[in-house]
Amino acid sequence: MHEFSIAAGIIEIACEEARKAHADHVRSVTCRAGVLRQVDPELLHDAFALAAEDTPCAGAELSIEQMPVHLACPDCGHRFSAHGWDWQCPKCGQDATCLEGGDELDVTSVEVDSEATGAQAKGGLTWSAS
Repeated sequence: MHEFSIAAGIIEIACEEARKAHADHVRSVTCRAGVLRQVDPELLHDAFALAAEDTPCAGAELSIEQMPVHLACPDCGHRFSAHGWDWQCPKCGQDATCLEGGDELDVTSVEVDSEATGAQAKGGLTWSAS
């Protein structure tokens, strides 16, 4: 289950962002996961909840946006989304081998708050796991 190591990385980033903002708690984390990463959203939610215990992320909401495979045809340059493993260009029929998306794994925003001041902050960032 690689979801637990992914969840741990997300929590590490979110906690660092909370420290930078002088915040006590992470309210929510939003990430993007390309379908080629083969991340199971339900397992990632469960792993996140487990790994977040006793951290500033405890009780935080995790939102996951699943991203489709985006390709470009090397012959005609047509850009398109692939469904399944059919990566053939719908315009010219050539096999599209230029991957432009679908393998990303990014933390796109972290929302934090500080119980001491009542302040809230929301920031965007990008973290990519290879």
